[in-house]
Amino acid sequence: MIERCPCCHARLNKTPSCPRCLADLSRVINAEKAAGFWLSKAVQFLSDNKLEKSSLALKKSLQFKSTDIAIIFQDFLIYQQSQLVLALLEKSQLLSAKQILYQIRPLTPQSKQLQELNSFTDYLLLNP
Repeated sequence: MIERCPCCHARLNKTPSCPRCLADLSRVINAEKAAGFWLSKAVQFLSDNKLEKSSLALKKSLQFKSTDIAIIFQDFLIYQQSQLVLALLEKSQLLSAKQILYQIRPLTPQSKQLQELNSFTDYLLLNP
């Protein structure tokens, strides 16, 4: 929860406006709540083995607010799925690897590792 006004850095009370500069902070507060909601959905979707929905929910969470916990979860998700893709590539299960990369595509623009895995998988698919 936001503790200081982003405009004047005054301590905030429980009202949606700053007591010092009177800035309306309701949108900032709502964005924080939305970020937390979508992060919890991302974790829930991953625990239900719904990888694509988890990636989309995580992306929404990060769009509302880039929190440390959301970034850690994103790094975990990228690491976990990269390891799975590498294991599939080792077994020559190229289409399964490509499917996983497709499901986590919302995270691809932020991850050089996923971009490289995707390019390598495409290369292997085109050059059997």
